[in-house]
Amino acid sequence: MKRFALVLAASALAAGSAFAADLPAKAPVYKAPVAAPIFSWTGFYIGVNAGYSWGRQDNSLQATGGGIISGNSNSDKINGFIGGGQIGYNWQINQFVLGIEADLQASGQKGDGTFFVPGTAVILVVPPTNFTYTDKLDWFGTVRGRLGFAMDRWLPYVTGGWAFGRGTVSGSSTGAIVSTFSGSKNYNGWTLGGGLEYAFDRNWSVKAEYLYFDFGTGPTVAVTPAVNVVSGKMTDNIARLGVNYRF
Repeated sequence: MKRFALVLAASALAAGSAFAADLPAKAPVYKAPVAAPIFSWTGFYIGVNAGYSWGRQDNSLQATGGGIISGNSNSDKINGFIGGGQIGYNWQINQFVLGIEADLQASGQKGDGTFFVPGTAVILVVPPTNFTYTDKLDWFGTVRGRLGFAMDRWLPYVTGGWAFGRGTVSGSSTGAIVSTFSGSKNYNGWTLGGGLEYAFDRNWSVKAEYLYFDFGTGPTVAVTPAVNVVSGKMTDNIARLGVNYRF
């Protein structure tokens, strides 16, 4: 009886093992891959920039009441390094990015020039007189709109708006008129340009930008009651690189 029970138990165990081996294996649970978040340019940002600017300004020596003296008219180069900061906001609508940006720049732009008045000039100057001067763009800034086309993390854009700043002309004269002079004026003009921005991180981006400026006319500085140094229209170009942190 005991043998019969043992044989029966062994047969049942073998049959159970064979049945379990015939059961289909459990299919693995499928997990969909996590989708990468869609990049968006929308939001506030703040940053810094640095670059170089090159421009021109017309300067002339004029008698009080009008008239350039003895052909003393120059078109001076005003070049130098610039640097500053910017703040702005972007709205992304599909692939179009609308934005507004304001920046303020310190400027090392300046140019030097000279005038010469011969003794025959009709300004009551008998001996010849030399005038030397320096024309500077002290600082400037812009408030601009931006329109870009987003290609994921790349953003080419055009930009334009209001430009403002301050220019100074200073110098001295030797000869019949011995004096020093200096005068400044606030600029009020416009700017237009474009650039390319790349977001290398969720919050950080770098950009390269070019802008053309028309600042309008510069200061008129009195050398004597009879003679003025008059700064005319100033145009400028800037190329700069920047880094932005986006909130």
